[in-house]
Amino acid sequence: MNLPWVICLARPDMGSLAPLRLLAGAEVAETGQMIWLRGRPADESLAAKLAALPVSGRYELLPPNQLRQSGQRVPCGYLPEVNWQPLNRWLRVESPAPALPGNIPSAISLHLVRSTQEHTPELLLTSLETFKQHVRTTAQVRLARLQFAADGHGNLLVRGTPLPSLPGQRFVLYQGVAVPAGFTWEPLVGVEVLARAFGISGDTIALWHEDGSLTRLHGEQFIPVTRSAVVATGQAPAESR
Repeated sequence: MNLPWVICLARPDMGSLAPLRLLAGAEVAETGQMIWLRGRPADESLAAKLAALPVSGRYELLPPNQLRQSGQRVPCGYLPEVNWQPLNRWLRVESPAPALPGNIPSAISLHLVRSTQEHTPELLLTSLETFKQHVRTTAQVRLARLQFAADGHGNLLVRGTPLPSLPGQRFVLYQGVAVPAGFTWEPLVGVEVLARAFGISGDTIALWHEDGSLTRLHGEQFIPVTRSAVVATGQAPAESR
């Protein structure tokens, strides 16, 4: 597109704008049940993203504020006289964490949905007893590729690849946010936005469970997998009683 572009879409579809949230120069306005979005001339990458949106109209912006439908030669109307604001200010991400502030106008709640895309999981949530049985019969050369962290309730999180074939919940790691294998998130914001929404920084990992809850861990909580370390972890709760 060699001209500024304008699109409009129904208010229920505003979540589809999330991937454009950080687009420089993008502005948004509201008219009743319609959302208007305008921006600078688009390159091929942006044009492809715009083409994928469920819009009600696609236009090129001609001076002075005339609209011309994409693919047409004659203007068809004028841009509505509305109050425009930056898209990244209007469309903010709301984390499901209960400790965060309440609802924000025009915010979008992140949630997990099923996905058909396959990704290699790097985390396995299993029971301590199950993993103890595994390390007793597994060569140390295979265990050396793994790390683990345990809680005081008999749960254990294994990190590494390849993960052992044990019962439990597998997670795919996206820059500090661990999502259950076979799931993705909606709206499909960038991983950087997702990590920022969950307050992920440094070596922190947020385990995002199917019920929407989060478990946060720090890198120093993981230790190398050895038989002695796993056995000692299993004995710790008993010795503390």
